[in-house]
Amino acid sequence: MTVEDLIKTIDDEDEVPDYSESSEEEEELQPKARKKRRNKDFHDGFEFVSSLTEYNKDPWDDLYKYVKRKANNKTDEKIKNARESLKKEDNGNEENDDEENVEEKDFESGSAESELSADELVHDTLKEKTKKIGKKKLKRLKKAGLEIKDEESESEDDKEKVKFDEAPPCDESLSFYEMNLSRPILKAIQAMKFVHPTPIQSQAIPVALEGRDICGAAPTGTGKTGAFMIPTLERLVYKPTGAASVTRVLCLVPTRELGVQVYQVTKQLAQFTRIDIALAVGGLDVKAQEAVLRKSPDVVIATPGRLIDHLKNTPGFSLDNVEVLIIDEADRMLDENFKEQMKEIMRCCSRTRQCLLFSATMTEGVEELATVCLNRPIKLGVDTSNALKQEFVRIRNEGDREAILAALVCRTFRENTMVFVQTRKQAHRLHIMLGLLGVKAGELHGDMTQPQRLEALRKFRAEEIDVLVATDLAARGLDITGVATVINFVLPVSLEHYVHRVGRTARAGRAGISVSLAGQGERTLIKSILKKFRGTPKQRLIPQEILKKYRAKVEVLEEKIKGVLEEEWSEKALKKAENEALKAEKSLKGETKEKRDWFQTHKEREEEKERLRLEELPKGKNKKGRASRRKKNKGENPEERAQREIEKVALYQAREAKRKRKGNKLIAVHEAEDKSRNQGQKRGKRSAFDSDLTDTRRKNVKRLRHEATHEKNLIKFGRKDKQPGKRKKK
Repeated sequence: MTVEDLIKTIDDEDEVPDYSESSEEEEELQPKARKKRRNKDFHDGFEFVSSLTEYNKDPWDDLYKYVKRKANNKTDEKIKNARESLKKEDNGNEENDDEENVEEKDFESGSAESELSADELVHDTLKEKTKKIGKKKLKRLKKAGLEIKDEESESEDDKEKVKFDEAPPCDESLSFYEMNLSRPILKAIQAMKFVHPTPIQSQAIPVALEGRDICGAAPTGTGKTGAFMIPTLERLVYKPTGAASVTRVLCLVPTRELGVQVYQVTKQLAQFTRIDIALAVGGLDVKAQEAVLRKSPDVVIATPGRLIDHLKNTPGFSLDNVEVLIIDEADRMLDENFKEQMKEIMRCCSRTRQCLLFSATMTEGVEELATVCLNRPIKLGVDTSNALKQEFVRIRNEGDREAILAALVCRTFRENTMVFVQTRKQAHRLHIMLGLLGVKAGELHGDMTQPQRLEALRKFRAEEIDVLVATDLAARGLDITGVATVINFVLPVSLEHYVHRVGRTARAGRAGISVSLAGQGERTLIKSILKKFRGTPKQRLIPQEILKKYRAKVEVLEEKIKGVLEEEWSEKALKKAENEALKAEKSLKGETKEKRDWFQTHKEREEEKERLRLEELPKGKNKKGRASRRKKNKGENPEERAQREIEKVALYQAREAKRKRKGNKLIAVHEAEDKSRNQGQKRGKRSAFDSDLTDTRRKNVKRLRHEATHEKNLIKFGRKDKQPGKRKKK
């Protein structure tokens, strides 16, 4: 038998059976097969994004699910129409006048574009201000060979009465990877591009992970939000699965904008975990917040007013199981404006909890609360020297404030500038004035709706507007990158408010400038500012020629500003009438608005408002409404407007001084319920059983014995027709 018999040659016509086996693994390894499978398994509803902005949108930023209304703001349209009318007036004047007078008319009308004339390019003079020391004191210090020190800082250190536990040694060279943090938190920190912990984070994170109470003080822009949120989320990462969900962390903030910012940062830190986070602040949709709070999220970030509203009206939501209580901007939260609300929240919270208090300025009230309410608290403090340059502009005539502000913004600080004012009315007026001068300006204050406030912040962050005019609403905690200058139109009421205002710039080691307009009555606050901050401040001197021209500019624009304000007032009155008509129509149909409960009665709320009001309203027949007060203020000149702003500051300072002279109460002691709530209610008939137990007089004891014997006799002799305990009258 040969080899050819075993192995045959296959001819072309022979049929060969296929013994190969199909393998799914081999098909998957082939590129063509993988491509076919990918196309086959592709989701049918997939769509490519339409723009780069949509592609780069953060998936964790779900803030706008709480926003149901649009941010309608027609002020910019009115400013644009007023500027166009000014241009038409200038063009009509130019046709009748010679070419030599064109530039002068343009300048005086205030409708010139953003280009500056040659005479406006003159630089302001900057003078360094040095601390003056008396000759006698200087000689005495030189003889003793001592250095000049700040007396106030020493006295404040000596005054420290509050006793805190010693903080453990801190190694600021530690990185986030050496703090025993979980992998999801570290991944989120890396995604947020946090390179190294800040000094306050290096001190606070290890202590908070141990469960200790903290009272932390650090300058603005040093990362306090990360200091209290990173250890808090670390404790929630390994929560038990399958257990009933409860709210375990409560973070209280004073303003809505700060609450939104803390919510966004917390969502970023928890983006790789299963931690649920809810936002409960005023101005946003109540129903959307209720739907989230009914699920008992792990973390709730709230303002005091809206939180109490949900505690009273949202079923299934409570603070009984809160393990960590965080109070951001603690000095503001313990102010008298939040006093009653904070008491109510403390009553609803769990007694056994970890408390974290953080603020840039620590007042006596915060430290007293820390010693009474906190369990062996640890005080953490960071004193970092920032690159803030302070400048002051002396105001000799109060009527020149608006002209000086216009000169500063139009000539020097045209971009990334925040202007702080004292009242909402002044903020709106300055927004219109700067807009008519050709500056891209916006406003932020309490008279705006929450969507409008969020939209103004978004535009300023995106650099769609260059100048943001705001009240102290924006002075707390807001982290807006790129703010180069802060201008104080009127100095704030206290040094603490000034610290928070200028803290919007020179954050996280960056440079910044603060320019404050200071009059004669504000010298006391300037002295305390100079003692507080390091470095040599400077005085900015604006040339008189420039000031004179901008004063004329503002005077010409006065009629246009009044026109815009009158148009807005008529629109508000019309809208108010429409709302009242709609309300009356709904009431006729039987549709009533759902009433929401509150922890105070209407009378108590009115009394609190009256107590916190700075100005006393006229009473009786001479009581004037808002419209009459508006007519009175209609013809005010710039000096009267500035004087009214300064008077409000003085009223606040007088009230604070009066409050500090009073003795302080222990906030931790739960006060008994106010009996005044039940004074207006009729008392029901008192129970006889209660009176028998409480009345121990000899006469009452005899009566009880007689009634018992009388009842026994009635039962014995069968005389049941008479009621027991009653005698016949003789």
